[in-house]
Amino acid sequence: METTTTTTTDTPGQTPFTLRVWASFGLLLLVACLVATFMITLRDAIEGDGAGGMFIVAGFWALAAGAVAGVAALIVPRRGLVIAQYCLAIAGPFLAVMD
Repeated sequence: METTTTTTTDTPGQTPFTLRVWASFGLLLLVACLVATFMITLRDAIEGDGAGGMFIVAGFWALAAGAVAGVAALIVPRRGLVIAQYCLAIAGPFLAVMD
């Protein structure tokens, strides 16, 4: 008698709804990182020479690109867009601190 066993490796990825939820939390993170970048920029302006450097500009551009990636992830939920959104959100204040 022959017995057959079937094993399925049903490992579904994240659903579009889950990706949209993560993208919406990422937009909240972007707002928090924007406030942090503003605070870092103001501190640099008061304590430094009064002029923002290229890293501050790059930090704000990273936040803008993160916002675009976040909105795109809300429209077309893709895991790569959500990851890019979070990475760019963290990069904004990090680049501003480097100035």
